[in-house]
Amino acid sequence: MPLPEHLELLLTDEPVLDVYAYGPWRVPDGLFEEITDRIDGLLADPRCADLTTDDHKLLTLPASLVAADLYQIIGFLPGVSAIRAGSQCQLTDRLLRRHLSDPAVLTTSNTWWNTSTNLWRPPLDWLIEVPDRELAIRLARDCLAVLEGIEPIEGRRRALLRLFDDPPDCDVNLSKSGLRTRWAAHADDDILAEVPELAGPVGYLEWVWSGFRAATDHLAGVVRHSRLVGTHLSRLLLQCGLDRVPVELSVVLGEDLYKEVSARFRRERSGFRASAWQEEIRLWLAEALVEGAADACRAWLDMATRMVACAQGLPGEPQRSGARDHTPIDEFQRDLHRLYAPRRRVVNPLVGRLATGRGDRPAATPESTASSDVATGIVGQPELTALLQEVTEEDGAVRVLLAGPEGTGRRLAVTELAEALRLPREPLWLTHTLFAGRPLYEAAARLHADVRDSAGERLLVIDGLDDFAGETGNGPELLGELHRLLTVHPDLHLAALCGEDGIERIREADPALSHRFRVARTHPFTAEEYAELFDREVRRRGVRTYKRARDAAGELLAATPPTQTLRNARLAAHLADRAVAAARNRTEPGAELIVKRADVPRAFGAAVTEDDPLAELAALTGLETVKREIGLLVAMTRADRLRREQGLPGTAPTRHMVFTGDPGTGKTMVARLLARIYKRLGVLSSGHLVEASRAHLVGEYVGQTAPRTRRLVERALGGVLFIDEAYTLTQPSFKSDYGLEAIAELVKLMEDHRDDLVVIVAGYQREMADFLTANPGLDSRFARQLHFAGYTDDELCAVFERLAADEGLVLAPDVGDALRATLRRTERGPSFGNGRFMRNLLDGAVARQAQRVTGLDRPTRTDLLTLRAEDLPARPARAAERVGHYL
Repeated sequence: MPLPEHLELLLTDEPVLDVYAYGPWRVPDGLFEEITDRIDGLLADPRCADLTTDDHKLLTLPASLVAADLYQIIGFLPGVSAIRAGSQCQLTDRLLRRHLSDPAVLTTSNTWWNTSTNLWRPPLDWLIEVPDRELAIRLARDCLAVLEGIEPIEGRRRALLRLFDDPPDCDVNLSKSGLRTRWAAHADDDILAEVPELAGPVGYLEWVWSGFRAATDHLAGVVRHSRLVGTHLSRLLLQCGLDRVPVELSVVLGEDLYKEVSARFRRERSGFRASAWQEEIRLWLAEALVEGAADACRAWLDMATRMVACAQGLPGEPQRSGARDHTPIDEFQRDLHRLYAPRRRVVNPLVGRLATGRGDRPAATPESTASSDVATGIVGQPELTALLQEVTEEDGAVRVLLAGPEGTGRRLAVTELAEALRLPREPLWLTHTLFAGRPLYEAAARLHADVRDSAGERLLVIDGLDDFAGETGNGPELLGELHRLLTVHPDLHLAALCGEDGIERIREADPALSHRFRVARTHPFTAEEYAELFDREVRRRGVRTYKRARDAAGELLAATPPTQTLRNARLAAHLADRAVAAARNRTEPGAELIVKRADVPRAFGAAVTEDDPLAELAALTGLETVKREIGLLVAMTRADRLRREQGLPGTAPTRHMVFTGDPGTGKTMVARLLARIYKRLGVLSSGHLVEASRAHLVGEYVGQTAPRTRRLVERALGGVLFIDEAYTLTQPSFKSDYGLEAIAELVKLMEDHRDDLVVIVAGYQREMADFLTANPGLDSRFARQLHFAGYTDDELCAVFERLAADEGLVLAPDVGDALRATLRRTERGPSFGNGRFMRNLLDGAVARQAQRVTGLDRPTRTDLLTLRAEDLPARPARAAERVGHYL
């Protein structure tokens, strides 16, 4: 199994911070230097001038108390005893290097790792020595603030900031332990989810145990003959040098498991050999690694390391003692690089000689292509699996054409076909975009080179062969060239993919080419097949399902319309994520995760919402004419449904529309609501909105525009395609313009998909009138036009008030008059932004209010939530100067 894509960063020479609980993260260039400068700026603050100590052993003396707290905070933020690895894992040495008395040598290796059992807890550590406790707490918060931007620890940092911003109501002059106890008790569930150490030693132990058990159970499902979780735990405790099983574990494990672990601990203690245990765990993890469970291996090591620290520190806080390597982290990291790092391949001459008896190129033989069990991962699709079985049992080159909708197993079939062929090299995947826009001679040369390089060596895959046929430029010529190359290279193995109607499009472009392939079509899944896909996805996440949940998921998926690229097997993965999340929220920590019927939602889809779009439309400010027109559309749709229910003939109105009006008048917002309204009425299957502009439809070269327009419409099927500034498609000022080609293709597709697609074009009123005359079919297909008038002053003030309320802000009484005065001074030309103008005005007011309240000694809650007239910008700002003017 390949290494998961998000872990491939570990195999590079990039600067990486790899907090196991988060994953590898590429450190942006200059970030640590920027944070170091922020730290130095904080330490240079006059408030810190006399706050020093001579007792710190690792900082240059006299040491700043703020630097001492920063030292502790930096060690705490990745997690207590959490594994952090990578070339940038020495956070303290990098960020506080200028203040360390003996800084360590900085590593450049991405296999380096360390942990910390740092004892910092909010609100204070060394800063407890500051006489003014309120100042000390503010400085501790500033320490957290300057560390912004390190993504793997950002969630914990923000959670701690929320605690500082809403501290407990207690005497700030309590002892350090007293303050920590009160602050930890005040942390809400969201903060504890990010910083579980605040739950105390036993609470953190419970959190670690639940993760350790989940990781162990997952790996047991991957590796055969795995040890039971109790065995793993008892040997882990023996490995870290304990002389007994801590009694606190009885609270976490439960009485039965605690007794089992204790008994095994006593039995194995005398003969336990740490080196043998380490080697056993290393081999176990290596086997799981090659089975594709790299993430679970890392989770197990992370939780095992934390478990050691918790157990050694009980009854107090986690701590580490004895050897550094209680778990085989070094060995695992080396194994990961050994198995997956890029390596040079050397061709053994015996491969060529013994396989062919002559020449240098190994030919495919019946033995090398036969497979008794191909396509085992494909659900349903009997036509596809039968074809793959046939072609892998026959002699000669394989040429297959797989046609069908997205997410029905075509690419999985190609992957399994490549494995069954056992060719010397990995498959080569091509798409038509690699050839689009190139001169014919250059595109043909690229095709020749790829075919010549693949023949007899690897499977050549063309993903989207029908896209070649649809291009008006070089597409048909390249298909003809491919036909000739199949004759020139009889040992070329070729797999081509196309859409549902792709075979017909290929035949129209080159009738002979399609006869060179064995063809199989895929089809949407049945409810039973969806149930199997759902069950596989849930099991892939390490969770079991009950039969009633599987059946309910299958029926739900079969009834769920696709949305953009979320369709077929991808829908099953999406539903599995939601069901597993629901099961996790319902399940007690440490208990087995099982997806039940209640975890499968009743309704499902990317556009599903419980809100009422008609009510949201009615609540919009102004737009009375638009609301009336949409009310008529809704009434017509409902009346048509009633007629059909009575057996009467229905109507088939054109629902495509033109929205005209100035910027910021709500056109996009109404289009989004209209998509959801039509979904509720049963007119559209998914009710999503796809926004587009000229750049999404028009290509730069001959042959790009029609395929680009088709792909955009395919994304919008089941919903609304909203094309803003559509008049730019017909403006003659563009050189080598293909806008009219996009319009022609759009008109055709609107007719082909009129039952499950609404197209809305938008722009200025005069320009849109010219747009509708650009193509004879446009005016008839956009029979209804809605004009969005500019807002009045009262409506703009209402928009401002609503936007402010959405931000949790309150307007002082004098703000209304100040707003009207600002609006009277503002020009109302065609470029006036209406609602966008008020959004920008609010952003400026918020920035000025922030500047005002941060200058107060002790701002109250009312100060923080109230906008005053003085916060409004003195004059409306242009976009280019907005930030500088407001701040």
